[in-house]
Amino acid sequence: MLLLDRNNEPTSTVYYLAASTYDYVGKHDGIDASNLYQGVMLDVVGKNVSYDFFLMALDFLYLLDCIAVDKKGGLHVHQVIANPQHRNEYSHA
Repeated sequence: MLLLDRNNEPTSTVYYLAASTYDYVGKHDGIDASNLYQGVMLDVVGKNVSYDFFLMALDFLYLLDCIAVDKKGGLHVHQVIANPQHRNEYSHA
């Protein structure tokens, strides 16, 4: 289910935050969630949003298979890996 709010400005939506987060992860490959939150808030959004709201955006990207988590907890833009030896490098857990 998608949550739309006509009364919200576009930059205050989960979709905007998810897109900003996706772009930030692409530029900072392997970043952990807490540093990602700080970076997105300071460098991209420019205002504080709740951590729960941020996690909704992160969950949205994960459910769309746009990001992956490695064994150390680093976040990566999901990529199809051609080499079968590296298939288990990223986890979906």
